[in-house]
Amino acid sequence: MNWREQLRTEGYTIFPGLIPPPLVSDALSAIALDLRTNYKTERQTEYDNRSYCPDLRGTPAIMDLLVKSEVYKILDEALGIDQIAWDGGQIAIRKAHNHHSPKPPEPHIDGFSSGLNGLTPGRVYNHTLLVGVFLTPVRKDFVGNFTVWPQSHYLYESYFRERGPRALTEPMPKPPIGDPVQLKCEVGDVVLAHYQLGHTAAVNTSDTDRIAVYFRIWFRNPESEQWKYLTHIWEGWNI
Repeated sequence: MNWREQLRTEGYTIFPGLIPPPLVSDALSAIALDLRTNYKTERQTEYDNRSYCPDLRGTPAIMDLLVKSEVYKILDEALGIDQIAWDGGQIAIRKAHNHHSPKPPEPHIDGFSSGLNGLTPGRVYNHTLLVGVFLTPVRKDFVGNFTVWPQSHYLYESYFRERGPRALTEPMPKPPIGDPVQLKCEVGDVVLAHYQLGHTAAVNTSDTDRIAVYFRIWFRNPESEQWKYLTHIWEGWNI
């Protein structure tokens, strides 16, 4: 199964070693420096729910992972570069031993207010595609793995179709979506996941921090198109 087929069928795909080592090194160095100089304990809730190293978002060390790698070409093939925009990257760190023992992961889709993520309740801030770039290895379960519920993008699509537009002002849906898969990734691997794929980060019971950068990609179309994308999840794609 090629990456297009896997993305469409399973809702995600992995590109091994897609990011060149110099780009990984630059990003890790920038993150390490920012943590040494700018980290504030009292902002931990913000870091966990929005992004670590907020001042690094949108800087070359982070954005080069997207625009100076093969990711850029893949986005052009899948969506069309002229049709999309992206954020400044979320620096996502699962600290070592952030939980003392394995804990079953709980799925979500982005764009709903959690009360801690800075989003205003009463609407959905959906996007199109999540791009995850792994800067540290993830080789076993419960080490901060990006965790997915395969094929759940179609279950969420069905939910929105059946629920109707009122779902746009309701809390995040929680339909039954099966069993999770904790992805294993090496340094430089890239994961693409459809916006509507149920996902989360597993707890990290290991001795080392897991560091990744996530980019959210969206079509530039007006907000009035929002409902179309939630209920026709491949609208505008080239796969």
